[in-house]
Amino acid sequence: MFGSVDFVGDNRAIFNIAGNKYRLIVRIIYGPYYRVMIKWVGTHKDYDDINAETV
Repeated sequence: MFGSVDFVGDNRAIFNIAGNKYRLIVRIIYGPYYRVMIKWVGTHKDYDDINAETV
């Protein structure tokens, strides 16, 4: 469904939304209780100012 997803450390995935105008960072938790935690949502410009592995 998403055209591009990048995976970084700490089981995090970065989704490009609306033609790369926005970014969504989630942490995927595997194990007995599978969960997806939203860690950050913002514009592509704001994404350049953060560290996706620690936000």
